[in-house]
Amino acid sequence: MKTVSLGLLLAATAAASSIATLAAQRHLQHSTVYAWSADAAANEWGAVRQVMRAPTPTLDELEIHVSTLQPGKSPHAPHRHPHEELLIVKDGTLETFQDGATRRVGAGGIIFQASNELHNVTNVGTSPATYFVIGWTVPAAAK
Repeated sequence: MKTVSLGLLLAATAAASSIATLAAQRHLQHSTVYAWSADAAANEWGAVRQVMRAPTPTLDELEIHVSTLQPGKSPHAPHRHPHEELLIVKDGTLETFQDGATRRVGAGGIIFQASNELHNVTNVGTSPATYFVIGWTVPAAAK
């Protein structure tokens, strides 16, 4: 009788594990297209358009948003985080602070922020600066 109960318990555990795996796979972001949206959530430094934030078949998370900074503004103080990110400048001029160094970049420029390096950006131009942020977290990365 104990063998039958143990067998049923193992079968139920395996089924639950399979169902959980399938459910997790259903939430993965697959190929898609995002049209440009004029909808942006205004905030104290400008505005942000959230595009996506989801796991993909190879990443624990892929996060994409578009930020618009008003002149002289930064979205936050210098900070660091485990994930890496790219900022692609659409319009305006940004100054990036990266571990004690500052650099300027204009439209078409790309900023790479490495894992756990102190960084931020500031709009140093006279008009709004808009940039795309693409951040990713790899499996087994420190959270």
